[in-house]
Amino acid sequence: MKKILLTILILIALFPLYFFVVGYFYPDMALRGQFGDLFGGLNALFSGLAFLGVIYAIFLQRRELELQREELKLTREELKRTAEAQEKSEKALSKQAASLRITAKLNGKSAVLQHYNALIGTTNSARYGVETNAFNKYKQQADQIIEEIDRLIAGK
Repeated sequence: MKKILLTILILIALFPLYFFVVGYFYPDMALRGQFGDLFGGLNALFSGLAFLGVIYAIFLQRRELELQREELKLTREELKRTAEAQEKSEKALSKQAASLRITAKLNGKSAVLQHYNALIGTTNSARYGVETNAFNKYKQQADQIIEEIDRLIAGK
């Protein structure tokens, strides 16, 4: 910032100096006009160079816009792939949750079945005496649990 400010101050100081130097070397106005006309070609040259600079800047901007469009296209494709992967992951998690639910139900039914098997063993034991009514009741309930387990395994 200091360099720019210094440059501007130097140019402001040189501008009046230019008029004094030209006025000293060319005191007549006609001579001053001829001296100024010497720079007409140089003026056209700098104007042409400035125009070429503008055209070059336009081409640079055009190239940058093309690169930006390509980058946006790649970003959209990547987002699409990410969304598809997320959907697949969601489906897999949903299947896993369903499997876990079925597994929990099977574990519960298995525990109940083990309980009935223990009761059947107790009611059909010579040690405790055979109780036919209780045995048949527990056997029937165990058969119902086995049917429920078969339905869970079959997925119905």
